[in-house]
Amino acid sequence: TLTDKPLPRAHGVRRATAATISDNASTPEANEKRSRPPRKPGRSEARSKKMQRPPRGRRLIETMGPDPSTPLSEARLTVGTVVGTHGIEGELKVRLATDDPEHFLSIKRVFVGAEMRARRLLGARMHGEMALIRLQGVSTPEEGALLRGQPLRIQGNDARPLEPGEFMLYQLIGLDARNETGDSLGKVVDLMETGTHDVLVIAPADGPDLLIPNHPEYVLDIQPAAGRLIVRPPVYDELP
Repeated sequence: TLTDKPLPRAHGVRRATAATISDNASTPEANEKRSRPPRKPGRSEARSKKMQRPPRGRRLIETMGPDPSTPLSEARLTVGTVVGTHGIEGELKVRLATDDPEHFLSIKRVFVGAEMRARRLLGARMHGEMALIRLQGVSTPEEGALLRGQPLRIQGNDARPLEPGEFMLYQLIGLDARNETGDSLGKVVDLMETGTHDVLVIAPADGPDLLIPNHPEYVLDIQPAAGRLIVRPPVYDELP
């Protein structure tokens, strides 16, 4: 089922990958990576773990998404937003919200806005950083203009299959974030889009939000079944 309240665009088709392989991975390579003790960083590496300043970006609260407990097979995942039209035949210009544009080009059906019935995707191609699509029921610029601002979603089963250690970002919302010693830092409540890495927003019991880049250096393990993830908060240089 879908929620009826706005949730972060973390529910789009983007993936989180922890530094360690998930516990249900069974390949020898995965077991080797999981059991290998971490090496101590050299001086230059230790310095590189500091970030000059906290990341800044916009909260991803533009679209509705599935409840974090929704099975992927039942979820509808945002793949983009209609931002305009292109040409005279009703092509739509779409700003993508997926980390796999090539897979988007192979999708056959999408849900538009709050529509309950999927429309056929008649064609899709990349145009710079945007996608241009031909959609069932849209054959003129005027018809396309009516869809400006509408999110496009796909059924979870139509997304690229997840690899071991990968999770859809919507599955991280609500997890208990813990540090490497097991102390709880707060709940994952949102994500920010900064242009480089998505950033997890963690709300502690008191105090300001913690911002954790969605990068294996800082997100060490993701355990949705256990309701938690393990993070290494970055150390920021003091600003002058």
